Amino acid sequence: MKFSLRLFTLTLITALLVLVSACGSDNDKQASSEQTESKDTAKTAADAPAKTDAATNAASTTPAKDKVVTIGIVNSPPTLNQINDQGDSASRTVLALINDALLDINTSFEFLPKLAESVETTDNQTYVVKLNPNAVWNDGQPFTTADVRFTLLTALNPKVESSFRLNFIEGTNDAGKLEEGQTELSGLKIVDEHTFEVKTKTPIDPNIFKETFATKVYFIPEHVLKDVAPDQLATNAYFQKPEVTIGAFKFADFKKDQYTEVVRNDNYYRPVAKLDKIYVKVLPATNLIAQLQTGDIQMNSLPVGLIPITDYEKVKALTNVTVDSSGPSEPAELFFNNKTINDVKVRQAIAYALNRQLIVEQLLKGQADVIDGSVPSDNPYYNKDIQLVTYDPDKAKALLKEAGWDSNKTLRFLVPAGNKIREQASDILVQNLKDAGLKVEVQKFDFSTLIQKVLKDEYDLTIFNRDYYIEPSNYFSLFKSDNANNFIHYNNPQADELITKGSTESDPAKRHEIYNQLQQILHDDLPTLSIYSEKRLQAVSNLVVGGKPLNLGTFNNVNEWDLTTN
Repeated sequence: MKFSLRLFTLTLITALLVLVSACGSDNDKQASSEQTESKDTAKTAADAPAKTDAATNAASTTPAKDKVVTIGIVNSPPTLNQINDQGDSASRTVLALINDALLDINTSFEFLPKLAESVETTDNQTYVVKLNPNAVWNDGQPFTTADVRFTLLTALNPKVESSFRLNFIEGTNDAGKLEEGQTELSGLKIVDEHTFEVKTKTPIDPNIFKETFATKVYFIPEHVLKDVAPDQLATNAYFQKPEVTIGAFKFADFKKDQYTEVVRNDNYYRPVAKLDKIYVKVLPATNLIAQLQTGDIQMNSLPVGLIPITDYEKVKALTNVTVDSSGPSEPAELFFNNKTINDVKVRQAIAYALNRQLIVEQLLKGQADVIDGSVPSDNPYYNKDIQLVTYDPDKAKALLKEAGWDSNKTLRFLVPAGNKIREQASDILVQNLKDAGLKVEVQKFDFSTLIQKVLKDEYDLTIFNRDYYIEPSNYFSLFKSDNANNFIHYNNPQADELITKGSTESDPAKRHEIYNQLQQILHDDLPTLSIYSEKRLQAVSNLVVGGKPLNLGTFNNVNEWDLTTN
Protein backbone atom coordinates (compact mmCIF):
# COMPACT_ATOMS: atom_id res chain seq x y z
CA MET A 1 0.00 0.00 0.00
CA LYS A 2 1.28 3.48 -0.86
CA PHE A 3 1.18 6.33 1.65
CA SER A 4 1.82 10.02 1.35
CA LEU A 5 4.88 11.43 3.11
CA ARG A 6 2.65 13.32 5.52
CA LEU A 7 0.58 10.28 6.41
CA PHE A 8 3.66 8.11 6.82
CA THR A 9 5.30 10.69 9.09
CA LEU A 10 2.21 10.95 11.30
CA THR A 11 1.89 7.18 11.44
CA LEU A 12 5.52 6.77 12.40
CA ILE A 13 5.29 9.42 15.13
CA THR A 14 2.23 7.71 16.58
CA ALA A 15 3.91 4.29 16.50
CA LEU A 16 6.99 5.63 18.23
CA LEU A 17 4.98 7.35 20.96
CA VAL A 18 2.98 4.20 21.66
CA LEU A 19 6.15 2.10 21.68
CA VAL A 20 7.98 4.39 24.06
CA SER A 21 4.98 4.48 26.38
CA ALA A 22 4.63 0.70 26.31
CA CYS A 23 8.28 0.15 27.08
CA GLY A 24 8.34 2.49 30.05
CA SER A 25 10.86 4.73 28.30
CA ASP A 26 12.25 7.85 29.88
CA ASN A 27 11.72 9.66 26.60
CA ASP A 28 8.05 10.48 27.23
CA LYS A 29 8.73 14.07 28.17
CA GLN A 30 10.94 14.62 25.19
CA ALA A 31 8.39 13.12 22.77
CA SER A 32 5.63 15.20 24.37
CA SER A 33 7.77 18.31 24.16
CA GLU A 34 8.51 17.68 20.48
CA GLN A 35 4.81 17.21 19.77
CA THR A 36 3.92 20.39 21.66
CA GLU A 37 6.59 22.30 19.81
CA SER A 38 5.16 21.07 16.50
CA LYS A 39 1.70 22.25 17.44
CA ASP A 40 3.00 25.62 18.67
CA THR A 41 4.96 26.06 15.47
CA ALA A 42 1.90 25.30 13.38
CA LYS A 43 -0.19 27.78 15.39
CA THR A 44 2.45 30.49 15.11
CA ALA A 45 2.68 29.93 11.36
CA ALA A 46 -1.08 30.32 11.01
CA ASP A 47 -1.21 33.56 13.02
CA ALA A 48 1.96 35.18 11.71
CA PRO A 49 2.29 37.35 8.58
CA ALA A 50 3.60 35.74 5.39
CA LYS A 51 7.28 34.80 5.67
CA THR A 52 10.01 35.89 3.36
CA ASP A 53 11.41 33.34 0.92
CA ALA A 54 14.48 32.94 3.14
CA ALA A 55 12.36 32.18 6.19
CA THR A 56 10.27 29.71 4.23
CA ASN A 57 13.38 27.89 2.99
CA ALA A 58 14.76 27.75 6.52
CA ALA A 59 11.53 26.20 7.80
CA SER A 60 11.63 23.54 5.10
CA THR A 61 15.01 22.26 6.35
CA THR A 62 13.52 20.89 9.61
CA PRO A 63 15.25 17.53 10.26
CA ALA A 64 13.25 14.47 9.24
CA LYS A 65 12.08 12.06 11.92
CA ASP A 66 14.17 8.98 12.60
CA LYS A 67 13.52 5.91 10.50
CA VAL A 68 12.62 3.24 13.05
CA VAL A 69 11.56 -0.41 12.68
CA THR A 70 10.21 -2.39 15.63
CA ILE A 71 10.37 -6.20 15.64
CA GLY A 72 8.04 -8.17 17.90
CA ILE A 73 9.30 -11.12 19.96
CA VAL A 74 7.62 -13.00 22.80
CA ASN A 75 10.58 -13.81 25.10
CA SER A 76 13.13 -11.42 26.53
CA PRO A 77 16.81 -12.07 25.73
CA PRO A 78 18.48 -13.49 28.86
CA THR A 79 21.91 -12.27 27.71
CA LEU A 80 23.72 -10.10 25.16
CA ASN A 81 26.95 -12.09 25.51
CA GLN A 82 28.43 -12.69 22.05
CA ILE A 83 30.36 -15.81 23.08
CA ASN A 84 27.64 -17.33 25.26
CA ASP A 85 24.12 -16.78 23.92
CA GLN A 86 22.91 -19.63 26.18
CA GLY A 87 21.23 -21.25 23.19
CA ASP A 88 18.49 -18.63 23.29
CA SER A 89 16.82 -17.46 20.08
CA ALA A 90 15.81 -14.09 21.52
CA SER A 91 19.44 -13.34 22.40
CA ARG A 92 20.56 -14.42 18.94
CA THR A 93 18.02 -12.07 17.35
CA VAL A 94 19.55 -9.05 19.07
CA LEU A 95 23.15 -10.24 18.75
CA ALA A 96 22.76 -10.60 14.97
CA LEU A 97 21.90 -6.89 14.70
CA ILE A 98 25.03 -5.67 16.47
CA ASN A 99 27.53 -8.35 15.41
CA ASP A 100 28.67 -9.68 12.04
CA ALA A 101 30.08 -13.18 11.64
CA LEU A 102 32.66 -14.17 9.05
CA LEU A 103 29.89 -15.29 6.69
CA ASP A 104 26.14 -14.96 6.46
CA ILE A 105 23.59 -17.25 4.87
CA ASN A 106 20.49 -16.79 2.73
CA THR A 107 17.31 -18.74 2.10
CA SER A 108 18.92 -20.44 -0.88
CA PHE A 109 21.48 -21.98 1.52
CA GLU A 110 24.27 -19.84 0.03
CA PHE A 111 27.09 -18.47 2.21
CA LEU A 112 27.71 -14.74 1.80
CA PRO A 113 30.85 -12.73 2.67
CA LYS A 114 30.69 -10.55 5.79
CA LEU A 115 33.79 -10.08 7.95
CA ALA A 116 35.48 -12.64 5.73
CA GLU A 117 36.11 -11.90 2.10
CA SER A 118 36.69 -15.61 1.50
CA VAL A 119 36.83 -19.00 3.25
CA GLU A 120 38.70 -21.61 1.20
CA THR A 121 40.12 -25.10 1.59
CA THR A 122 41.91 -27.51 -0.71
CA ASP A 123 41.86 -30.57 1.57
CA ASN A 124 38.73 -30.06 3.75
CA GLN A 125 40.98 -29.87 6.79
CA THR A 126 42.87 -26.58 6.59
CA TYR A 127 40.60 -23.59 6.08
CA VAL A 128 42.11 -20.28 4.97
CA VAL A 129 40.11 -17.20 5.97
CA LYS A 130 40.80 -13.76 4.51
CA LEU A 131 39.24 -10.88 6.45
CA ASN A 132 37.73 -7.78 4.92
CA PRO A 133 40.55 -5.22 5.37
CA ASN A 134 38.00 -2.42 5.78
CA ALA A 135 36.33 -4.00 8.80
CA VAL A 136 36.42 -1.85 11.95
CA TRP A 137 34.76 -1.98 15.36
CA ASN A 138 32.12 0.68 15.86
CA ASP A 139 34.62 2.74 17.88
CA GLY A 140 36.82 2.96 14.77
CA GLN A 141 39.48 0.46 15.85
CA PRO A 142 40.46 -2.01 13.09
CA PHE A 143 39.19 -5.58 13.24
CA THR A 144 42.11 -7.96 12.69
CA THR A 145 43.21 -11.53 13.23
CA ALA A 146 44.37 -10.45 16.70
CA ASP A 147 40.67 -10.16 17.63
CA VAL A 148 40.00 -13.59 16.11
CA ARG A 149 42.79 -15.13 18.18
CA PHE A 150 41.68 -13.31 21.34
CA THR A 151 38.06 -14.40 20.89
CA LEU A 152 38.90 -18.07 20.35
CA LEU A 153 41.43 -18.31 23.18
CA THR A 154 38.94 -16.60 25.48
CA ALA A 155 35.82 -18.55 24.51
CA LEU A 156 37.63 -21.91 24.54
CA ASN A 157 39.23 -21.28 27.95
CA PRO A 158 37.83 -23.90 30.38
CA LYS A 159 37.07 -21.13 32.89
CA VAL A 160 34.79 -19.34 30.41
CA GLU A 161 31.23 -20.41 29.64
CA SER A 162 30.66 -20.37 25.91
CA SER A 163 28.01 -21.51 23.43
CA PHE A 164 30.63 -22.15 20.72
CA ARG A 165 30.63 -25.75 19.42
CA LEU A 166 34.13 -26.05 17.99
CA ASN A 167 35.39 -29.43 19.18
CA PHE A 168 36.33 -30.29 15.59
CA ILE A 169 39.24 -27.81 15.68
CA GLU A 170 42.68 -29.27 16.31
CA GLY A 171 43.82 -28.42 19.84
CA THR A 172 40.40 -28.62 21.50
CA ASN A 173 39.22 -31.51 23.66
CA ASP A 174 35.97 -33.43 23.20
CA ALA A 175 34.07 -30.66 25.00
CA GLY A 176 35.41 -28.11 22.51
CA LYS A 177 37.65 -26.46 25.12
CA LEU A 178 41.36 -25.98 25.72
CA GLU A 179 42.84 -28.11 28.47
CA GLU A 180 43.58 -26.42 31.78
CA GLY A 181 46.75 -24.36 31.44
CA GLN A 182 46.76 -24.51 27.63
CA THR A 183 47.43 -21.02 26.28
CA GLU A 184 47.50 -21.64 22.55
CA LEU A 185 45.18 -23.29 20.04
CA SER A 186 47.29 -25.52 17.80
CA GLY A 187 44.62 -25.51 15.08
CA LEU A 188 44.81 -21.73 14.69
CA LYS A 189 47.56 -20.11 12.65
CA ILE A 190 47.76 -16.33 12.24
CA VAL A 191 49.26 -15.57 8.82
CA ASP A 192 48.99 -11.77 8.90
CA GLU A 193 46.62 -9.06 10.11
CA HIS A 194 43.90 -10.14 7.70
CA THR A 195 44.57 -13.83 7.08
CA PHE A 196 44.32 -16.83 9.39
CA GLU A 197 44.06 -20.60 9.05
CA VAL A 198 42.02 -23.10 11.04
CA LYS A 199 42.99 -26.77 10.98
CA THR A 200 40.44 -29.40 11.96
CA LYS A 201 41.22 -32.70 13.68
CA THR A 202 40.12 -34.64 10.60
CA PRO A 203 38.82 -33.58 7.19
CA ILE A 204 35.26 -32.28 7.45
CA ASP A 205 32.67 -31.14 4.96
CA PRO A 206 33.20 -27.41 4.23
CA ASN A 207 29.56 -26.73 5.13
CA ILE A 208 30.27 -27.86 8.69
CA PHE A 209 33.07 -25.32 8.99
CA LYS A 210 31.13 -22.56 7.28
CA GLU A 211 27.91 -23.03 9.24
CA THR A 212 29.30 -23.94 12.66
CA PHE A 213 32.32 -21.64 12.72
CA ALA A 214 32.01 -18.99 10.02
CA THR A 215 28.33 -18.08 10.59
CA LYS A 216 27.94 -18.87 14.30
CA VAL A 217 31.01 -17.28 15.92
CA TYR A 218 30.76 -13.64 16.98
CA PHE A 219 33.91 -11.84 18.02
CA ILE A 220 34.84 -9.71 21.02
CA PRO A 221 37.24 -6.74 20.94
CA GLU A 222 40.70 -7.43 22.30
CA HIS A 223 41.37 -3.74 22.91
CA VAL A 224 38.38 -3.57 25.28
CA LEU A 225 38.61 -6.88 27.15
CA LYS A 226 42.28 -7.92 27.05
CA ASP A 227 42.89 -7.10 30.73
CA VAL A 228 39.83 -8.97 32.10
CA ALA A 229 40.58 -12.27 33.86
CA PRO A 230 38.79 -15.23 32.22
CA ASP A 231 36.96 -16.20 35.42
CA GLN A 232 35.61 -12.63 35.72
CA LEU A 233 34.56 -12.26 32.12
CA ALA A 234 30.91 -13.36 32.46
CA THR A 235 30.18 -10.64 35.03
CA ASN A 236 32.07 -7.89 33.23
CA ALA A 237 29.99 -4.79 32.46
CA TYR A 238 30.76 -5.14 28.77
CA PHE A 239 28.42 -8.12 28.42
CA GLN A 240 25.57 -6.18 30.00
CA LYS A 241 26.18 -3.25 27.66
CA PRO A 242 28.21 -4.44 24.65
CA GLU A 243 28.84 -0.98 23.25
CA VAL A 244 31.85 -1.94 21.07
CA THR A 245 30.71 -4.41 18.41
CA ILE A 246 30.99 -4.84 14.66
CA GLY A 247 27.53 -4.97 13.11
CA ALA A 248 25.32 -2.70 11.04
CA PHE A 249 23.82 -1.41 14.31
CA LYS A 250 25.19 -0.81 17.78
CA PHE A 251 23.82 -1.23 21.29
CA ALA A 252 21.81 1.67 22.70
CA ASP A 253 19.54 0.37 25.49
CA PHE A 254 18.17 -2.81 27.03
CA LYS A 255 15.19 -3.15 29.35
CA LYS A 256 14.60 -6.76 30.34
CA ASP A 257 11.13 -8.04 29.43
CA GLN A 258 10.48 -4.79 27.51
CA TYR A 259 12.80 -4.02 24.61
CA THR A 260 16.30 -3.75 23.21
CA GLU A 261 17.20 -0.64 21.22
CA VAL A 262 19.98 -0.55 18.63
CA VAL A 263 21.04 2.44 16.56
CA ARG A 264 22.84 2.82 13.25
CA ASN A 265 26.59 2.17 13.30
CA ASP A 266 28.06 5.07 11.31
CA ASN A 267 31.47 3.33 11.32
CA TYR A 268 30.13 0.23 9.57
CA TYR A 269 32.62 -1.22 7.08
CA ARG A 270 29.86 -2.03 4.56
CA PRO A 271 27.26 0.48 3.29
CA VAL A 272 25.91 2.28 6.36
CA ALA A 273 22.37 1.35 7.42
CA LYS A 274 19.46 3.36 6.01
CA LEU A 275 17.43 2.95 9.21
CA ASP A 276 18.26 5.03 12.27
CA LYS A 277 17.05 2.58 14.89
CA ILE A 278 15.62 -0.88 15.40
CA TYR A 279 13.68 -1.87 18.49
CA VAL A 280 13.28 -5.54 19.40
CA LYS A 281 10.15 -5.38 21.52
CA VAL A 282 8.96 -8.06 23.94
CA LEU A 283 5.20 -8.55 24.03
CA PRO A 284 2.66 -11.32 24.68
CA ALA A 285 2.14 -13.61 21.68
CA THR A 286 -1.55 -12.72 21.71
CA ASN A 287 -0.65 -9.07 20.99
CA LEU A 288 1.44 -9.65 17.87
CA ILE A 289 -1.38 -9.22 15.35
CA ALA A 290 -2.94 -6.26 17.14
CA GLN A 291 0.36 -4.39 17.23
CA LEU A 292 1.04 -5.19 13.57
CA GLN A 293 -2.33 -3.64 12.81
CA THR A 294 -1.69 -0.50 14.86
CA GLY A 295 1.85 -0.10 13.57
CA ASP A 296 3.41 -0.52 17.04
CA ILE A 297 5.54 -3.26 15.50
CA GLN A 298 6.51 -3.59 11.85
CA MET A 299 7.22 -7.35 11.74
CA ASN A 300 7.24 -10.52 13.77
CA SER A 301 10.36 -12.63 14.30
CA LEU A 302 11.22 -16.25 13.54
CA PRO A 303 11.43 -18.35 15.65
CA VAL A 304 10.83 -16.27 18.77
CA GLY A 305 7.90 -14.16 17.60
CA LEU A 306 5.66 -16.77 16.00
CA ILE A 307 2.12 -15.94 14.89
CA PRO A 308 -0.06 -19.07 15.14
CA ILE A 309 -0.90 -20.46 11.73
CA THR A 310 -4.49 -20.55 12.97
CA ASP A 311 -4.47 -16.75 12.76
CA TYR A 312 -3.54 -16.74 9.08
CA GLU A 313 -6.89 -15.33 7.88
CA LYS A 314 -6.86 -12.67 10.58
CA VAL A 315 -3.37 -11.38 9.76
CA LYS A 316 -3.96 -11.78 6.03
CA ALA A 317 -6.91 -9.38 6.35
CA LEU A 318 -4.67 -6.56 7.64
CA THR A 319 -4.42 -3.97 4.87
CA ASN A 320 -1.14 -2.50 6.15
CA VAL A 321 0.73 -5.81 6.34
CA THR A 322 2.10 -8.32 3.84
CA VAL A 323 1.95 -11.92 5.05
CA ASP A 324 3.58 -15.08 3.72
CA SER A 325 4.45 -18.51 5.10
CA SER A 326 7.81 -20.23 5.24
CA GLY A 327 8.61 -23.76 4.17
CA PRO A 328 8.97 -26.53 6.78
CA SER A 329 10.85 -25.33 9.84
CA GLU A 330 13.02 -27.08 12.38
CA PRO A 331 10.62 -29.39 14.25
CA ALA A 332 9.25 -29.04 17.73
CA GLU A 333 11.15 -31.95 19.23
CA LEU A 334 10.29 -34.07 22.26
CA PHE A 335 13.52 -34.86 24.14
CA PHE A 336 13.69 -37.89 26.43
CA ASN A 337 16.03 -38.02 29.38
CA ASN A 338 17.48 -41.37 28.35
CA LYS A 339 18.96 -41.76 31.83
CA THR A 340 15.55 -41.78 33.54
CA ILE A 341 13.57 -43.25 30.63
CA ASN A 342 16.21 -45.83 29.77
CA ASP A 343 13.95 -48.55 28.34
CA VAL A 344 13.41 -48.16 24.60
CA LYS A 345 10.00 -49.84 24.95
CA VAL A 346 8.86 -47.02 27.22
CA ARG A 347 10.07 -44.40 24.75
CA GLN A 348 8.31 -46.27 21.95
CA ALA A 349 5.16 -46.49 24.06
CA ILE A 350 5.21 -42.74 24.55
CA ALA A 351 5.60 -42.24 20.79
CA TYR A 352 2.64 -44.50 20.00
CA ALA A 353 0.55 -42.70 22.63
CA LEU A 354 0.89 -39.31 20.90
CA ASN A 355 -1.68 -38.16 18.36
CA ARG A 356 0.61 -35.93 16.34
CA GLN A 357 -1.62 -35.96 13.28
CA LEU A 358 -4.42 -34.44 15.36
CA ILE A 359 -2.08 -31.57 16.32
CA VAL A 360 -1.22 -30.96 12.66
CA GLU A 361 -4.79 -31.17 11.36
CA GLN A 362 -6.69 -29.35 14.09
CA LEU A 363 -4.20 -27.10 15.87
CA LEU A 364 -2.05 -26.24 12.84
CA LYS A 365 -4.85 -26.51 10.23
CA GLY A 366 -2.74 -28.85 8.11
CA GLN A 367 0.11 -26.31 7.77
CA ALA A 368 2.79 -28.66 9.14
CA ASP A 369 4.44 -32.05 8.59
CA VAL A 370 4.65 -35.01 10.96
CA ILE A 371 8.22 -36.32 11.02
CA ASP A 372 10.07 -38.61 13.43
CA GLY A 373 13.63 -37.34 13.15
CA SER A 374 15.43 -34.11 13.96
CA VAL A 375 16.09 -33.07 10.35
CA PRO A 376 13.41 -30.88 8.67
CA SER A 377 11.65 -32.49 5.74
CA ASP A 378 13.01 -29.91 3.27
CA ASN A 379 16.64 -30.75 4.14
CA PRO A 380 18.25 -32.78 1.31
CA TYR A 381 19.52 -35.31 3.89
CA TYR A 382 16.08 -36.02 5.37
CA ASN A 383 15.36 -39.77 5.11
CA LYS A 384 11.99 -39.97 3.37
CA ASP A 385 11.93 -43.77 3.64
CA ILE A 386 11.52 -43.80 7.41
CA GLN A 387 8.18 -45.37 8.38
CA LEU A 388 6.59 -42.93 10.82
CA VAL A 389 5.34 -43.98 14.23
CA THR A 390 1.54 -43.78 14.11
CA TYR A 391 -0.98 -43.05 16.82
CA ASP A 392 -1.82 -46.37 18.49
CA PRO A 393 -2.81 -46.02 22.17
CA ASP A 394 -3.46 -49.77 22.56
CA LYS A 395 0.06 -50.56 21.39
CA ALA A 396 1.37 -47.90 23.77
CA LYS A 397 -0.34 -49.58 26.72
CA ALA A 398 0.94 -53.00 25.65
CA LEU A 399 4.53 -51.77 25.43
CA LEU A 400 4.31 -50.16 28.87
CA LYS A 401 3.08 -53.47 30.26
CA GLU A 402 5.92 -55.35 28.54
CA ALA A 403 8.43 -52.90 29.99
CA GLY A 404 7.02 -53.36 33.51
CA TRP A 405 6.43 -49.62 33.82
CA ASP A 406 5.58 -48.45 37.34
CA SER A 407 2.20 -46.73 36.92
CA ASN A 408 2.83 -44.71 40.08
CA LYS A 409 5.89 -43.03 38.62
CA THR A 410 5.37 -39.40 37.54
CA LEU A 411 7.06 -38.01 34.44
CA ARG A 412 8.36 -34.43 34.74
CA PHE A 413 7.45 -32.69 31.48
CA LEU A 414 9.15 -29.28 31.07
CA VAL A 415 7.50 -26.91 28.60
CA PRO A 416 8.95 -23.51 27.56
CA ALA A 417 6.49 -20.64 27.86
CA GLY A 418 5.85 -18.08 25.10
CA ASN A 419 5.13 -20.14 21.96
CA LYS A 420 1.35 -20.59 22.21
CA ILE A 421 1.06 -23.25 19.52
CA ARG A 422 3.77 -25.33 21.20
CA GLU A 423 2.10 -24.86 24.58
CA GLN A 424 -1.26 -25.94 23.17
CA ALA A 425 0.37 -28.89 21.42
CA SER A 426 1.97 -29.87 24.73
CA ASP A 427 -1.47 -29.86 26.38
CA ILE A 428 -2.64 -32.41 23.78
CA LEU A 429 0.48 -34.52 24.34
CA VAL A 430 -0.10 -34.54 28.10
CA GLN A 431 -3.68 -35.71 27.65
CA ASN A 432 -2.49 -38.42 25.25
CA LEU A 433 0.04 -39.65 27.81
CA LYS A 434 -2.53 -39.69 30.58
CA ASP A 435 -4.94 -41.62 28.36
CA ALA A 436 -2.21 -44.26 27.92
CA GLY A 437 -1.94 -44.63 31.72
CA LEU A 438 1.06 -42.39 32.39
CA LYS A 439 1.24 -39.84 35.17
CA VAL A 440 2.60 -36.48 34.01
CA GLU A 441 3.55 -33.33 35.90
CA VAL A 442 3.83 -30.28 33.64
CA GLN A 443 6.21 -27.47 34.58
CA LYS A 444 6.41 -24.30 32.47
CA PHE A 445 9.44 -22.01 32.47
CA ASP A 446 11.01 -19.30 30.37
CA PHE A 447 13.46 -20.87 27.98
CA SER A 448 16.70 -19.97 29.77
CA THR A 449 15.40 -21.38 33.08
CA LEU A 450 14.17 -24.51 31.34
CA ILE A 451 17.58 -25.14 29.76
CA GLN A 452 19.30 -24.81 33.12
CA LYS A 453 16.95 -27.41 34.59
CA VAL A 454 17.50 -29.71 31.62
CA LEU A 455 21.28 -29.45 32.02
CA LYS A 456 20.86 -30.42 35.69
CA ASP A 457 18.80 -33.50 34.69
CA GLU A 458 15.72 -32.12 36.42
CA TYR A 459 13.38 -33.49 33.76
CA ASP A 460 12.10 -36.65 32.09
CA LEU A 461 10.57 -35.04 28.99
CA THR A 462 10.93 -31.62 27.44
CA ILE A 463 9.94 -30.02 24.17
CA PHE A 464 11.50 -27.19 22.19
CA ASN A 465 12.82 -26.28 18.76
CA ARG A 466 16.50 -26.38 17.91
CA ASP A 467 18.12 -24.05 15.39
CA TYR A 468 17.48 -24.38 11.68
CA TYR A 469 20.61 -25.91 10.12
CA ILE A 470 21.72 -26.56 6.57
CA GLU A 471 24.51 -28.94 7.54
CA PRO A 472 22.90 -32.19 8.84
CA SER A 473 25.76 -33.08 11.19
CA ASN A 474 24.67 -30.12 13.34
CA TYR A 475 21.47 -32.01 14.12
CA PHE A 476 23.17 -35.35 14.75
CA SER A 477 26.04 -34.17 16.95
CA LEU A 478 23.64 -34.04 19.92
CA PHE A 479 23.39 -37.85 19.86
CA LYS A 480 27.13 -38.56 20.11
CA SER A 481 27.84 -40.19 23.45
CA ASP A 482 31.03 -38.20 24.12
CA ASN A 483 29.48 -34.85 23.26
CA ALA A 484 29.51 -32.72 26.41
CA ASN A 485 26.23 -31.18 25.23
CA ASN A 486 24.45 -34.54 24.95
CA PHE A 487 21.88 -33.56 27.60
CA ILE A 488 19.61 -36.48 26.65
CA HIS A 489 22.33 -39.01 27.67
CA TYR A 490 21.91 -41.13 24.55
CA ASN A 491 24.63 -43.72 23.98
CA ASN A 492 24.86 -46.05 20.99
CA PRO A 493 28.33 -47.01 19.66
CA GLN A 494 26.95 -47.71 16.19
CA ALA A 495 25.36 -44.26 16.08
CA ASP A 496 28.64 -42.74 17.32
CA GLU A 497 30.51 -44.36 14.44
CA LEU A 498 28.03 -43.14 11.83
CA ILE A 499 27.98 -39.61 13.26
CA THR A 500 31.78 -39.46 12.97
CA LYS A 501 31.75 -40.89 9.45
CA GLY A 502 29.01 -38.53 8.31
CA SER A 503 30.80 -35.43 9.54
CA THR A 504 34.04 -36.35 7.76
CA GLU A 505 32.67 -37.77 4.50
CA SER A 506 32.80 -35.29 1.62
CA ASP A 507 31.15 -37.49 -1.05
CA PRO A 508 27.43 -36.51 -1.08
CA ALA A 509 26.21 -39.95 -2.14
CA LYS A 510 28.16 -41.68 0.64
CA ARG A 511 26.99 -39.09 3.17
CA HIS A 512 23.37 -39.75 2.17
CA GLU A 513 23.87 -43.47 2.77
CA ILE A 514 25.53 -42.84 6.15
CA TYR A 515 22.85 -40.45 7.33
CA ASN A 516 20.02 -42.69 6.12
CA GLN A 517 21.45 -45.51 8.27
CA LEU A 518 21.88 -43.15 11.21
CA GLN A 519 18.32 -41.82 10.98
CA GLN A 520 16.98 -45.40 10.95
CA ILE A 521 18.92 -46.20 14.14
CA LEU A 522 17.66 -43.04 15.83
CA HIS A 523 14.14 -43.89 14.70
CA ASP A 524 14.43 -47.34 16.32
CA ASP A 525 16.05 -46.10 19.54
CA LEU A 526 13.90 -42.95 19.83
CA PRO A 527 16.20 -40.78 21.99
CA THR A 528 14.01 -37.90 20.73
CA LEU A 529 10.79 -37.64 18.75
CA SER A 530 9.73 -34.75 16.53
CA ILE A 531 6.13 -33.69 17.02
CA TYR A 532 5.54 -31.40 14.04
CA SER A 533 7.42 -29.25 11.55
CA GLU A 534 5.29 -26.17 10.98
CA LYS A 535 5.07 -23.57 8.28
CA ARG A 536 5.56 -20.18 9.91
CA LEU A 537 3.78 -16.92 9.21
CA GLN A 538 6.04 -14.09 8.07
CA ALA A 539 4.30 -10.74 8.59
CA VAL A 540 5.84 -7.38 7.71
CA SER A 541 4.48 -3.84 7.41
CA ASN A 542 4.03 -2.49 3.90
CA LEU A 543 6.18 0.47 5.00
CA VAL A 544 9.29 -1.73 5.35
CA VAL A 545 11.49 -2.06 2.29
CA GLY A 546 13.94 -4.96 1.95
CA GLY A 547 13.30 -6.76 5.22
CA LYS A 548 11.06 -9.60 6.41
CA PRO A 549 11.21 -12.41 8.98
CA LEU A 550 12.94 -15.55 7.67
CA ASN A 551 13.99 -18.95 9.00
CA LEU A 552 17.49 -18.20 7.73
CA GLY A 553 19.33 -14.94 7.14
CA THR A 554 16.77 -12.40 8.33
CA PHE A 555 19.47 -9.81 8.98
CA ASN A 556 21.98 -10.61 6.23
CA ASN A 557 21.12 -7.31 4.50
CA VAL A 558 19.72 -5.34 7.43
CA ASN A 559 21.88 -2.37 6.46
CA GLU A 560 19.76 -2.10 3.29
CA TRP A 561 16.39 -2.08 5.05
CA ASP A 562 14.44 1.12 4.62
CA LEU A 563 11.04 2.70 5.19
CA THR A 564 8.98 3.89 2.27
CA THR A 565 7.90 7.52 2.19
CA ASN A 566 5.25 7.05 -0.51
